[in-house]
This record gives sequence, structure tokens and C-alpha cells, in this order.
Amino acid sequence: MGIDTIEGKTDADNARTDTMIICSIDPVGKTGYILSIPRDSRVKVDGRKHKTKINHAHKYGGIELAVSTVKNTFHIPIHHYIRVNYDALIKTVDDMGGVEINILQNMDYDDNASNLHIHFKPGIQTLNGQQSMEFIRYRHGYANKDLGRIEAQQYFLDSFLRKLLSAQSITKIPKYLETLYQYVDTDMSKKEIISLAATIIKINPNDIPKKTVPGNAKTINGISYYIIDEEETQNILEYLNKGIYEKQEDITTENAPIEELSSESKKPEYSIFVYNGCGTPKITRRVSDLLKIEELPISYSGNASNFDYEKTKIYYKDNERLAKKISGIIEVGEIKQGTGAIDYREPDIVIIVGKDFKK
Repeated sequence: MGIDTIEGKTDADNARTDTMIICSIDPVGKTGYILSIPRDSRVKVDGRKHKTKINHAHKYGGIELAVSTVKNTFHIPIHHYIRVNYDALIKTVDDMGGVEINILQNMDYDDNASNLHIHFKPGIQTLNGQQSMEFIRYRHGYANKDLGRIEAQQYFLDSFLRKLLSAQSITKIPKYLETLYQYVDTDMSKKEIISLAATIIKINPNDIPKKTVPGNAKTINGISYYIIDEEETQNILEYLNKGIYEKQEDITTENAPIEELSSESKKPEYSIFVYNGCGTPKITRRVSDLLKIEELPISYSGNASNFDYEKTKIYYKDNERLAKKISGIIEVGEIKQGTGAIDYREPDIVIIVGKDFKK
């Protein structure tokens, strides 16, 4: 969790969480997942009479209450926590020599109270530590506010990991860990942190699906909240955990003859992202099920920046033939080239499901 502190005004123990991420790592199967929690999620917090925003739990009861709130909300165990302030990110990125990011829009925001001044122009650029902090904190210019910010954070995390695992950086990981450990609060020992890092460097970032807790924005008594879709959230958690368990089972096939290996044990050949562009509940799941039948698993799903898409859009990076195949499977889709303009991570395919999807 990242802490929302204002220098000189707020100490870490009394601050709200600015970022909350559930991260599951399987050292045996060399896989895992990342699930981002929108900070305005309306949840029950122990000791409070009414439901409140999940990022307030830390302010009311520190780490212990923040962790128990996540456990109770999502009905999952939390074995460890890492509380990070922005100095950790700034110092580590600077030690790494920066992180390359493709910025897709003008970013302009000033908050004098927080001493936060964000100004970026579109284009590929290498961000230093301070700029990286500004990039992941920016939220006011996205059409879908915090969800847009979460997508940007997940994109940054992916770019960060790729830089960390690059040939020029991987030998310096022990140095980065020393820096990081000075700026984090965790219940893990330094030995456990090193062990976790040793596991992470063996995992391909493409093998770690990144999701956002599903739901919708709603104003209640004049306050903006994010209302979690509890059923869909449990479906996602089951799906993510199933992926980990299946990966563990795949290990038993490592020494089997090639002819005995099923196609299900192969890694996905393409990265396919699906966005709900019409507001129909569970519509991305329906698209995912159709593509899975054709052995085209979805890498990521979420909400589009708005629900005003009348027609389904299919964007491709290089493979137009794949885009046409997907259009045939779902029986709709205007095909265009250029996934990078739609999603920071530049997947092979981006599908924005519109109101014309009927299957």
C-alpha cells in the first residue's frame, strides 16, 4: 500500500492509503497476480458506524485495520504487508536510471497543499524518480478518474519490472533492495524480502495478470464512492487463484514427453485486453468465454473510459488477421490498427465492447 502523506503535515500512521494493491506470488508455479483496489471503494470498516472509503481504514486504525479491512472485504488471507512512501519509489527509480513510459495525453495538475506539480507532454520519455511519482499520482485528467490512474499505475509497474529485470539492472537488484528497505514498513524480514525478490526475477511479467476490482462510481449523500461488484469480484479472484493452481499442476508435466503435453499448458500466444464500453454487467466475461473456446485467453479486462460505445471496436498492434478472426468469433467489431493509443501497455489486441454485441 502507498501512503498519502503531506510533508510536514501528515505522519504515515495517520495517513490515508493512496494506493492499495493485492499481490499474490506463487514461488512454485512462478506466477501470481495483481489486483488493484480503487481508493474510493465503499466498504465496512470495523469500529465505524457507516460504510466508508477503503482508503480511510489506515487513517482510522493504521496497518492493522487496513489489512483486516481488505481481508474482510475480499474474504482472502493476507500473509504480509508492505507499506511504501513515495521516497522509496523516487530513490529506487533514480538508482535504476529511470523508467521508460509512453505518455498518451497532456498531464497538467497543481496541488500547492501537497506540493504536487505534474506537467507532462505526450510521447515516449524516460522518467526519473520524481517524475515517476508524479505520473502514478496523476488522476484528475482521466475520463474515468481513479480507474484511469490505476491503469496507468499498472502500466508503470509493468515497465518498472521490465527495467528491473533487464540485463543492465538485474545484477544491481541487491543494491536496489537495500535502498527500498530503508523506505518501507513491512512485517517481512530483510531475508524474506530478498527471497521474494529472488522469486520475482524468475517470473515473466506477462505471466502476472493485472486486474482492477470491478464496480461502478456512485454518489451517496454528496460523496463520491466506488461500489464494488461483489459477485464479479469473487469471480475474478476465483479465476486468478485458479490460474495459480493450474500453473502449479503444470509443473508435473515439465519432464513429460512432448507428445503428452496438452495445448492448455502452453503460454498464451497473444495479449488480448477487453474493455466494457457499454455498461452491460459481465459483458467482458461473455466475450472472454467466446474467445476461450477458440483458445484465445484474455490477458486483461476492465471498464472503458466511458459506456457510450454504440459499436464494438477491435484494435490490433500488428496482427490484422487475428483481429479479423476475433471479429468473426464475436460477430461484431470495427477493426483499426493501433493499440498503443488505447492502452499504455500496447497489447496485441484491444477490444472495446459496444452496445451492438448481442451474443
